[in-house]
Amino acid sequence: MKHYKLYYINGCPGARAVRLFLRYKKLKFEEVLIDFSKGEHKTDEFLKYNPMHTVPTLLVFNNNDIVQTLYESRVILKYLDGLYGQPIVPVLELDKWLFWDLGFLSPNIGKIIYPRLFRNQVPNESDIPAFLEKIKYLENHLNDNKFLVSDTLTIADLSASMLIFNSQYEKSIFNVENNQVINDWLQRIESKFSVDDWNEVMTPFLTHLFSNQV
Repeated sequence: MKHYKLYYINGCPGARAVRLFLRYKKLKFEEVLIDFSKGEHKTDEFLKYNPMHTVPTLLVFNNNDIVQTLYESRVILKYLDGLYGQPIVPVLELDKWLFWDLGFLSPNIGKIIYPRLFRNQVPNESDIPAFLEKIKYLENHLNDNKFLVSDTLTIADLSASMLIFNSQYEKSIFNVENNQVINDWLQRIESKFSVDDWNEVMTPFLTHLFSNQV
């Protein structure tokens, strides 16, 4: 019987997206919260599964045997979605948003929040326009669509939305509460989960987020 083991940290948006998908599909899985500060992502055992020492890292078991190891959240989401997703969703549109998320949204959010998170500095002003451009692109699409692909929740929504939550480490630049369109999208995503499932994944992250507001 196929089941999964996921290594994660609460601050990683990709890890939260995978954790939510596993709950959304009610799959059988085990989770392991690791501590980067203790080097738990660089142990011999972990490097055997993921030589890039990143999270999320997913182990796929068939009965008690590991048959696959996966890392990079969008690869994991694509794999799981291929097994348990909705075939009616246009694959090309799904991939378009996943690659936009990976190539455009993620690096631009990183440039905004990493100075604050890792150096307690404000971001470079020159990086702000590109970030806001991506936010506007997302808003324009959601003006006419409930979700990123079709009218149903997909892995693209999970991946991108978790990045938007991370962007809130710099609310002075973009506060999602002031953007009705994107905020409504986040609420629609949350509504697809039970309160317990959502809170289990999101509460540890949001607690840390709120404690770091400036």
